[in-house]
Formats: sequence, structure tokens, C-alpha cells
Amino acid sequence: MNYYNAHTHRIPDNHIGIYQSDAEYTASWFSVGVHPWQADVQTLSEIIPALHHNNCRALGEVGLDRLKGPSMEIQHAMLLAQLNLANELQKPVIFHLVRAWDEFYSLIKSRQHTPWIIHGFNAPKQFPRFVQTKVFFSLGPASLQNPHMQSILSKIPLNRILFETDDTETDIYQVYRDYSQATSSPLEEVNAQIEQNFLAIFGA
Repeated sequence: MNYYNAHTHRIPDNHIGIYQSDAEYTASWFSVGVHPWQADVQTLSEIIPALHHNNCRALGEVGLDRLKGPSMEIQHAMLLAQLNLANELQKPVIFHLVRAWDEFYSLIKSRQHTPWIIHGFNAPKQFPRFVQTKVFFSLGPASLQNPHMQSILSKIPLNRILFETDDTETDIYQVYRDYSQATSSPLEEVNAQIEQNFLAIFGA
């Protein structure tokens, strides 16, 4: 049984995953992007060569963060430039999003032309509106440990879910198992659908 990790800061060794790269090529599949915290110090030219590499399967993390980083104007300009690149290169996009939901929903209408993923989805109050979009929920350890998320986990369509470990030491299998237990879903069924979701987004 294969396990798929949509966003990790550790190069996968016993599973298939998307490694968050700092514009360096790896033998594993990876993502690269200008994080909103770095939107005033990093340039697009630093990531463009890596984006063209065959193992680069996504643009990310990119996004908006009202709690950390440069001004929202700077973050927004960098994000728009990167979304243009993602659309040009037909890359999925992995988002970091903190307290900028209204801006995000507006962007969906005008900019989403490839699969989008919210990494570490952990905003239960946003669920009713978010589920109406076509964006994927990437669930990690923090998502599954949040008691306020428990009531919505089983309401998220399984064909819209990915799993991740982010920057934690958690094994991806543990994320699968925790979700399966929290939703009373057979692990085999969960695994089969996550595999389908992952490969449809990032490629076989």
C-alpha cells in the first residue's frame, strides 16, 4: 500500500511525496515557490529554473499571510505573478493562507486554471464556503488534532482530500490512520481515493 504526502519539508524516503524545495532540484518530486513571508526578499527569477524541472510537480508554498511577512500589497503582487506562472506552465498550486480568505475567494474566480490545494487546512469556520469551491483540502497533523475540526472531517468529500506532514516529524501513515479513525472510514478505501486524488493532481 502506497502513502502519498502532498506537502513535506523532509525528502520522502518511504513514501511518495511533494518535497518543499528551496529552488534546488531533487530526485524526489518537489514544489517550489516564493513564500508570502519572503515576498519582499525573494524574486521570481530565483524559482523559474526549478519550476521548469521535470520533478517540479507544483508551485508552492505561495499565498497570503496577515500575521507575518511584508505588506499585503507586496504579498498580493508576488502571488499574482506566481499564479500567472502556474497557469502558463500548468502547475498545481500549494497555498499558505492565514486570515486572508476573502482575498483568496476573489482570486479563485479570476485566477484558478489548475488544481489548487490549501495546505494544512485548519479553518473549520471556513468550511461551508470553502467546500463550495473546487480547491483541495490538504490535511496534516494539526488539522486532525484540532478538536474543532472533528465535526467537519467526515463532511469533506473524500475526492477533495490530500494528506501531508508539513514540517513535522509525523509519519504520513499516522496521518492516514488518524483520519481513518476520526471518520470511521476503512483505511483501504481512504488510501485508494487519496492515491487517485494525488496522482490526478501531481501526475503518475
